[in-house]
Formats: sequence, structure tokens, C-alpha cells
Amino acid sequence: MVGELSTGIKALDRRLNGGLDPGDILALVAPPATQSQTLLYQLMGERPSLYVSTLRPESSVQRDFDKRGGIDMPYRIETTGDKLTMEGELIRELTGSRAYTGNSAVRDDPLDDLYDLVETIDEPINVIVDPMSPLERGDSRQAYSETLSFLSLKLEETGSLGVLLCHTSDPQPPFRDLTLIVADVIWELDLVSTSKDNIEYQLRIPKNRGGDIITEDLSLDIQRRDVRIDDSRAI
Repeated sequence: MVGELSTGIKALDRRLNGGLDPGDILALVAPPATQSQTLLYQLMGERPSLYVSTLRPESSVQRDFDKRGGIDMPYRIETTGDKLTMEGELIRELTGSRAYTGNSAVRDDPLDDLYDLVETIDEPINVIVDPMSPLERGDSRQAYSETLSFLSLKLEETGSLGVLLCHTSDPQPPFRDLTLIVADVIWELDLVSTSKDNIEYQLRIPKNRGGDIITEDLSLDIQRRDVRIDDSRAI
């Protein structure tokens, strides 16, 4: 199956021979101070989505959706790192804290949360993780690698699309290399210039495993409701 999942950007779909492949993992690499999340919202308008927030509470994510006028397709928002295990909840009731011991059974691991959420996927959807950096700074490189492998298998099994928002930083998270190795497609978004009337973004696609090689840099016009490629501009 080639190019069956639209990106929500028609001109980009044409360059990708129709879109992205079912089962793909897309890594969107971008500075934090960009409109990278608008690209996620564009993808969410194409099919149902599981939106996994690793930093912000559900209410904050929902507020962003509402500000842009809503999301046209069904979606579910989940968060990582804030769920109590039954044992952890009992400890909290007794002591007021879950940090009384080094026993990992009462600590909530965001990576475990993501694994559990991926396990529930049973239909073709977007699986969006925003952002990846808290997971890429975990305690176990092996556990992170296994979770990415499990995500890849589940996406392929259900014909879904994984979208991982990878914010750039210095230094980069220690497991970022694993993210980029596993990713089937990499988009790199950069802020090129700003003016009173315009903010110009540039999109590069250095990796497109199994698809056409995209050699051109694409100029993006990112608005609140949509994203377009500006073909009138040559970068």
C-alpha cells in the first residue's frame, strides 16, 4: 500500500506520490518556538486520532483544539506520567506521597503509559505523541527501543500512522537517535524569516523510507486553520 494516508496538505501529498504509507512512523523535527503543532492538527483532520500529550494536561490540549475551531475528525486525548497505580494510590493515601521508596512498582513511568495506550489500538488511526523529549530522556535505552518497536508493529498491524513531535534542543535528548532510526519518514521544519505581515517556514524531507526522494525544500504558509505549500516561492 503506497501513499494511501493523506497528510492534509494536497501539494505535499502529490510530492509523496499520494501521501504516507499505512504503518509509517513520521518524526516531525522542529524548534519548540514554531507552529509545528499546526501540522499535527492538519493530519488529525484526515482520520481519527489518539493524541498522547507527554507534557501538557488534557485541558490545555483541548483548549488549543477549541481555539483553532475544533478538529473535524474524532479524537481521544491521553496524557503520560500522571496515572497512579493501585499500589501507588494506597501509598499516597497513607503517607501523602508516592516517593517514599525506590520500588518501581509504585512509580508511574511515562514510557509504560505510552506502551499501554499503544496496546489499545484496534483500528486505523493517527497515533500522535507530543512531544517525544520526555520519553527520550528516560532511564532505559532498551525499554525505549522496545516501546518504539512495539509501536511500529501495532501501526503496521492496524494500518495506522505514528506521528512523533521531536523538538530540537541543545543537547538533544539521549535517545533521539533511536527515534530517527526507527522513523520511516522525517520532516524537518525550520523558521526561515519573519516580517510584519508574514512568517516563513521551510520543510525538508531528508528521509522517506520506501518512497520517493524529495530533494526540494518546501516553503510552508502556516495559518491557524491550515497549512499550504507556497509554490510561488523558490528557496
